[in-house]
Amino acid sequence: VGGCVGGVLQCLVASPAELFKVRSQVLDMITSPQGTKPRLTAGMGATVLRDGIPHGIWFASYEWCKGYLGSSDKSVEQQSWAVPLFSGAFAASVAWGVGYPADLIKTRIQAGRAEGILQATQELVAQGRTEGRNISVVRILYRGFSIKLARAVPASAIGFVTYEYAIAAFEGKVS
Repeated sequence: VGGCVGGVLQCLVASPAELFKVRSQVLDMITSPQGTKPRLTAGMGATVLRDGIPHGIWFASYEWCKGYLGSSDKSVEQQSWAVPLFSGAFAASVAWGVGYPADLIKTRIQAGRAEGILQATQELVAQGRTEGRNISVVRILYRGFSIKLARAVPASAIGFVTYEYAIAAFEGKVS
């Protein structure tokens, strides 16, 4: 629940920052299809979908994997750094597996290619269907997923190792 709340609250900063990033990446699309400047909140709904529930899933799957690997009853000195490393990698994979379609939709909205979630989704599906017969909706909504994981998995793995050792250091369990 804390992860979900944190994910939703971070959208207030993340969505405008993502809008700036996306617009900087696609300078030829500075205005929307209707010729208007984008709202600062463009893509906010999709950002909430991308970050809200997936952040909760990220932390829950991390804790589940850490427990599954048997580290929950061991101190940081007793456990291998591999436990939080692999748990963080697992958590990133699961969380982005849930949130990636919303990220794709958010980017499309912020790039000025669609006005809202429904329109962006419909256009993505239509575009995928015109590019090739028999392309599944799932495949369309997960385009670029492996590239996202190539960045997110190591970042999450290293982040959770750092988190575990920082907590242990604050508690005086690591010298």
